[in-house]
Amino acid sequence: MRYNSFKPGGEWLDTDGKHIDSHGGNIIYVEHLKTYYWYGEHRGKPRGASCYSSKDLYNWKNEGVVIEKGDIKIFERPKVIYNDVNGQYVMWFHYDGVLNGRNYGIAELGVAVSDSPTGPFIIKDHYRPNGHESRDIGMYFEPDTKKAYIGYAADHVNRTIRIVELSDDYLSTTTNDVDIDAHCEGPGILKKNGKFYLLTSQCSGWTPNPGTYYTANSVMGPYTSQGSPFIGDAGNNSFNSQPCFIFKIPGYKDAYLYMGDRWNGGGRPESQYVFLPITITEKGEMEIHWYNEWDLSFFTPDR
Repeated sequence: MRYNSFKPGGEWLDTDGKHIDSHGGNIIYVEHLKTYYWYGEHRGKPRGASCYSSKDLYNWKNEGVVIEKGDIKIFERPKVIYNDVNGQYVMWFHYDGVLNGRNYGIAELGVAVSDSPTGPFIIKDHYRPNGHESRDIGMYFEPDTKKAYIGYAADHVNRTIRIVELSDDYLSTTTNDVDIDAHCEGPGILKKNGKFYLLTSQCSGWTPNPGTYYTANSVMGPYTSQGSPFIGDAGNNSFNSQPCFIFKIPGYKDAYLYMGDRWNGGGRPESQYVFLPITITEKGEMEIHWYNEWDLSFFTPDR
């Protein structure tokens, strides 16, 4: 089957006819390969992170499990960034397990690298950034400065979100690490007209809840709550999804893709995806509307 549109929450099969198993992750576009890569949690066997490749964002080829979690008890939210200076692909993820009898007690960031977008990724380190607990993570790349940032649900338990700047090679965190005073998970960030928009979910485990977005004049904040961007959200549950990333689609003007997971009460291989366009209105408000089906003609091409 070949797709030419998105159908949020519906069946989405890869080019082999199997359900796409890539949850809580992100998409990157590698210019010199003219290819999109979608990374996420592989919840089938073996557990770890999967990679899918595409030329059009609709049809995805399974490139396999690019890192196995092995002895890591909890491996979640992989986010990959490409360093075009050294040609490395860097994966950050939520590294966790039991500490002092408490699950999700380790609460660390993990980092792995690969010379290929399709892996294998090799774990280089895992730790608490600047001593702070870290669970759900998001990632933002600033194209103007080539700097990258990780937003992470921090401290016991996810009482706030912090944002930390990564080193120039994206392989470690810096001490530029701020508390942005938002009690939430699943952070995604976009920038338009010099303003930063942070989209989050509340903390309710595998159960969807009302999303909230925040705005700031700097990626490091301070951020101000603006309420829910989900317009006409009858269930008050972010269209039955949880955000995991905002992808700025190249080749279009202000084309922001909301990537959400529909967990249905638990992280399973067959969990679905809710991909929707994000609109920033003339008043500077974030809006996400529901579409049963839509395609990239929603956006205006750059040229």
